[in-house]
Amino acid sequence: MAEISTEELMHLFRYCFNLMRRYHQTVHDKVGTRHGQGKILSILRQEDGIGQKDLAEKLRIRPASLSELLDKMQKSGWIQRQVNEADRRKINIRLTKEGEKVSQQMVKARREMADQMFGVLTQQEQGELERILQKLVNGLESCCEEDPAGQAHAPR
Repeated sequence: MAEISTEELMHLFRYCFNLMRRYHQTVHDKVGTRHGQGKILSILRQEDGIGQKDLAEKLRIRPASLSELLDKMQKSGWIQRQVNEADRRKINIRLTKEGEKVSQQMVKARREMADQMFGVLTQQEQGELERILQKLVNGLESCCEEDPAGQAHAPR
């Protein structure tokens, strides 16, 4: 097997990433969601009633950006905002029945996407890919611990 340069490897990895993003967009189109909304639905499935501030932190986005996404999701009937009974200054986010339905559609569509995408690999190849990707994640996390200004932050 011919040697591949790190530059060629990066190009191939980036191309695969771009194809995955396009494919993921087809999932959003199929379900009727927009970028970012799937992750919110996923978190709410696990932590229904989470505070809006806590949700923004989990997503690593500004509260103002989250507010825009939540406004659209509320207009679609997927979520409702409720004043926190213990602290009336806080807002909790809950899934509606329609939101739960859309969330389940997203889970199904993502599972189908993953099965199709990784179905071209054997179980052994999937295990090896997971090992390699975890190694890359660990390396990238250590590179991303500090930004150029010297402030520590978590990678996205």
